[in-house]
Amino acid sequence: MAAQIAPSGNFQNPLGLVFRMLTSGKRAAYAALFHEALRIAARPMDAILKGKEARSITSASASDLPVMLVVGAPRSGTTLVYQTLARYLDVSYVTNMTSLFPQSPITSSRMLRWLPQRASADFHNFYGQTAGLNGPNDGFSLWNKWLGDDRYVPRKDLTEPEKHAMRQFFHAWSNTFGKPFLNKNNRNTGCLDLLWRVIPQASFVVVRRNPLLVAQSLIKAREQVQGDKSVGWGLHSHSSDTAVDPLSYVDDVCDQIVQIEGQLDEQLQHIPTERRIEITYEGFCEDPASALRHITRSIPGIQLKEDLIAAELKPFEASGRISLTDAEQARLLAGLEVRRSKSRSAVTV
Repeated sequence: MAAQIAPSGNFQNPLGLVFRMLTSGKRAAYAALFHEALRIAARPMDAILKGKEARSITSASASDLPVMLVVGAPRSGTTLVYQTLARYLDVSYVTNMTSLFPQSPITSSRMLRWLPQRASADFHNFYGQTAGLNGPNDGFSLWNKWLGDDRYVPRKDLTEPEKHAMRQFFHAWSNTFGKPFLNKNNRNTGCLDLLWRVIPQASFVVVRRNPLLVAQSLIKAREQVQGDKSVGWGLHSHSSDTAVDPLSYVDDVCDQIVQIEGQLDEQLQHIPTERRIEITYEGFCEDPASALRHITRSIPGIQLKEDLIAAELKPFEASGRISLTDAEQARLLAGLEVRRSKSRSAVTV
């Protein structure tokens, strides 16, 4: 059976996912379920605030405050980078609370700024889901307004009114909070060529990780999130029938990684160098403070929280342990090499 793109519903078995989250032992997983229940309860207020939100966006004056977008392949460490930047940079960002109000993210966030902030740092997450109402959020409820609901296939073009609406939103956000905007969303990795042109004040922090470890983590995510290694998860993922070839899912993940890498490299050629910062997950974990300083030097208008950095920021442990079976690892290494060779050959032709 030919590979197929994962369904746009994003999750094959939502009830199974809920069960796996409840039995995961992960605080961030429990928090994600709690936030989903809160989102339902928040719908009436969200509907009431929708009109005020629209008026504030329409009337917003232009702002040149930075918009900083963290991108990279799923499972490449982008969430940890996002959590660290949110903690130690003087920025505003989409929170789990913000995501409860998809029709009024700015207005609701301004109204609920009195909510207490978490005093201690928390860098745990469950496949991108963080704990706490003030925890950093991917912001799908925000980006979906322009880029659609499919988390695996990014939209590549916008109408002129949609482009204007996106620019106006970030002007309104910046005017409301008076700080640079920060967000991480892996789907945005597939539409950088669109975003850097539409949002002139946007800069991109590009995170890369050892592809073998990315692949391993993607396979684990398929099993944990979808309940089945054969079902795709994440940007550009595909699903295959493993009845004939039990390891076909490894090939799917190879395709996914090489497609993301190739698309990312191609898009970065078009983005001005002063608007992109490339880091490795391994290097970030080894010396996060240096990475933060490199980012703030590269993006004017971003300030560090030096006292907080000095008080608590330490290196992170970057796991390099391989837990794949020998068969999976051999298939993966061979698959990545073959696909990269084909990609290189296509470029030189």
